[in-house]
Amino acid sequence: MPRAAPAIPADPDDAQKAAHAAALRLLAGREMSGVRVSERLRARGFPDDVVTEAVERLTAAGVIDDGRAAHAAARTLVTVRQRGRHRVIRELEQMGFDKELARDAAQRALADSDEAAVLAKVVASKLRGRRSTTDPAAYRRLFASLLRRGFPADLIRAALRPHWRHEAEPGDQ
Repeated sequence: MPRAAPAIPADPDDAQKAAHAAALRLLAGREMSGVRVSERLRARGFPDDVVTEAVERLTAAGVIDDGRAAHAAARTLVTVRQRGRHRVIRELEQMGFDKELARDAAQRALADSDEAAVLAKVVASKLRGRRSTTDPAAYRRLFASLLRRGFPADLIRAALRPHWRHEAEPGDQ
């Protein structure tokens, strides 16, 4: 049975302390953007002015750092969830990071790990031990699946070329 959220204190000073403590508990689990922390605190019923003050205070103290949070999320998306460049940027934007910060974080995360190597691992898992495929429909499904994961089309073609046993790639005819 889920715990009931604690009541928000009526006194503004106590509400501020409660919001600060709640934000610290949220950040103890993982890095979050200031926008995400604000959303979560508002969802718990804290007033906007109290949320804004708590987030500004934690940002000034260096506890909330959008750049650090974006890089941590991007690194997880690339290494653990095995996502490509485009999907990482899109998911970071959905998490509340601005476009420029999302692009920079994705670039830094992809510099740490080779996107082609991540793609090769995904292709190997999708082929499930088979060395190649000759079915054009299977090739198209695999290609589409990798596009949805956010890998660039030219990188996908290069990664699939050794596994495709046919005269021409589907779509090149």
